[in-house]
Amino acid sequence: MRRHRTDHDAKRCTSAGRGSIGRGRDRSERGSAQAFLVLTVVTLIVVIGLVVDGAGKVQAATAAQQVAASAARAATNAISGDTVDGASLAVDPHLAEHAALEYLAAAGMTGVAVATGSTITVTTETTYETRFVSIIGIGVLTVTGEAEASLITGPDDLP
Repeated sequence: MRRHRTDHDAKRCTSAGRGSIGRGRDRSERGSAQAFLVLTVVTLIVVIGLVVDGAGKVQAATAAQQVAASAARAATNAISGDTVDGASLAVDPHLAEHAALEYLAAAGMTGVAVATGSTITVTTETTYETRFVSIIGIGVLTVTGEAEASLITGPDDLP
């Protein structure tokens, strides 16, 4: 014999079928997709920040190196006044150091210049202001550059 459907059976079927997608999951998993999305976005921002600020630091270090090299080359032009009187070509240490420091100041960097014989060594220091990692408290990164230049007076001085 065939059974007829009652109103009670119809209510049970429709209530079980209505909106049942996702209802079978445990309530402790609610919002886990949102938490995963937030964690993923934060991680991506941190990675992008490290890449941007890392590249900025590398560019600042390259600029510091280039300025140090240019200052050292400029300093080798500070030859001794005795050269005019027939003495051998030599670097005036005080003029060379002063010329290098003037070059650094014009470039907006600080540093140290040391003249030893016919060789001038320049060390520069500058900073890079971070864009992203300042969020975690690192606002400024310090970079340095160092270069050396020598006065070449003839073929015997070539490296």
